[in-house]
Amino acid sequence: MSSMNARTASAETQVVTVSAGDCDPRPMTASRPALIRDGRDDAFRAFVHGLLAFTARLEATRQALGSVTGLTGPQYTILISIAHLSRLGDVSVSTVAGHLHYSGPFVTAEVGRLAKMGLVDKAPNQNDGRRVNLTVTPDGQARLDDLAPLQSQVNDTLFAALGPADFDRVLTLLPGLIAGGDNALALLEYESQRKELQE
Repeated sequence: MSSMNARTASAETQVVTVSAGDCDPRPMTASRPALIRDGRDDAFRAFVHGLLAFTARLEATRQALGSVTGLTGPQYTILISIAHLSRLGDVSVSTVAGHLHYSGPFVTAEVGRLAKMGLVDKAPNQNDGRRVNLTVTPDGQARLDDLAPLQSQVNDTLFAALGPADFDRVLTLLPGLIAGGDNALALLEYESQRKELQE
């Protein structure tokens, strides 16, 4: 190949490389360096879309497990949370709300429905008359016990991709991710209110 042809081929190769990567006209959907790879947000987009796909399956799984017990997904989650939290001490609405990152009024409403079904007992707190202690009734515990074999099999399948180190790492990251979600929602709410004031 002549030197002229070599230079032409080199230039053509360089043009292809630039147009394929460095000159992407799309706006970036994230700017933190930790979320960007080679100046692009492709990996971040794949990460978010993967999380959305898994979250949809996780929610569908919860709804299905709740249905087996005759409950909605949130009711099932609240019932099993009361059962597990009771091992550590008294459980109140605020205890459940904090554990599940639900609002207090939502938990209050769902606990009321569970109580009407005879699955949860509510009793005054002996140390604070303003609070109510929540416990799972024998009928409620029986439903959870009957579900446990299927629940264990489903959870083992759902999280089969995680080894011990993976599980520990994700468990460590979750509080920060949840806090980031709360902050993102607060930012969106602020921007929505600011836009309304400008209109």
